[in-house]
Amino acid sequence: MDIEIGVPGQIMPPADKAIDMAKRNEAAGFDAIWWPCHLMGWHSDSVWTEDITPLAKYQKNPHVYFDPLVMMGAVATHTETIKLGVVVTDLIRRHPAVAAEMMLTIDHLAKGRAIFGLGSGEAMNVTPYGMDFSSPVGKLSEGIEVIRRLWRADGPIDYEGKYFQLKDAVLGLDPYQGKEPEIWTAAHGPKMLAITGRQADGWLPTKLDTEIYKESLSKIHTAAKEVDRDLDHFTPGLLAYVLVAPDEETLRRLQEQPLIRALMVMLPPEIFRKLGVEPPVEGFHGIIPAAVDRAEALHIIDAIPPKVVDYYCFCGTPEQIAEQISEYHKVGLRHVIMWNITAFGDPSLAGWSFKALDQIKDYLHNA
Repeated sequence: MDIEIGVPGQIMPPADKAIDMAKRNEAAGFDAIWWPCHLMGWHSDSVWTEDITPLAKYQKNPHVYFDPLVMMGAVATHTETIKLGVVVTDLIRRHPAVAAEMMLTIDHLAKGRAIFGLGSGEAMNVTPYGMDFSSPVGKLSEGIEVIRRLWRADGPIDYEGKYFQLKDAVLGLDPYQGKEPEIWTAAHGPKMLAITGRQADGWLPTKLDTEIYKESLSKIHTAAKEVDRDLDHFTPGLLAYVLVAPDEETLRRLQEQPLIRALMVMLPPEIFRKLGVEPPVEGFHGIIPAAVDRAEALHIIDAIPPKVVDYYCFCGTPEQIAEQISEYHKVGLRHVIMWNITAFGDPSLAGWSFKALDQIKDYLHNA
């Protein structure tokens, strides 16, 4: 099957183990390693307690993250073939000019293997830190334009946008071997899908059903045609939580675990309603997990039944999950990031679950 398989990079200390993990994943035949970009994690501190999760005994809070771009650069010097990506950062915390230089630097270290995943951002990584979260989609579109212009500039450039202004700006570093790093966007709504078609080299939505995936990919191609853009080398991707279990009984137990159900809050309200569930919140973009008290956090978790987990995650045995992913391949998927969340449900399954990802990868590559 012509599909690339990506896995998460290690996001917390020790850093040398993150490099070792990347080398093992490359040797095992995975196609890419991806790091998230978070200052704040999705779980509230108020439920990061040992009565909710055994992980609290070993990790003091749910907000421990390495910077993804730094880790991409570090791992680049210890690997040779595996692609390295961020899934995803934004152009609110990272000014486009600074991001442009950082990505070129990483791509030189990686010798052309870096992927720049971008999204509009989330309030939780922006507003608590005193930054302005207004007009995130507009800032993304302008920011990508600024990055492309700097990558292609031969001398100073000016740019007069609504959100970014440049005057006599230069970026002297050329792309590695003359080829720009690919930009992939995390897109779901109409504006973001249009930006993806007009400006991006790949697409990285979170999991949505196959029919919506197919329709959204069609909208991306329509947007590209409107600006006479060729998408022959465009990569349709998918970032999906994976909840892998040896049997049905274990799977059902995992789907009931609080930290697993808490992650489902990222689904849009309309999807909750489609599943016959009243949304616990009206849109996750405004949630600040560190500010959610225990009563509210438990209320949100209690409002999310296991069937929502079944919708939003690839769930089952390795063979079942491979079959589920193959259905997305039929409607255009060419790069899947398997984000293993099994340990949130049962830390004792962590080692087994990552070995299971190997099995899923082998099923898909050999199909």
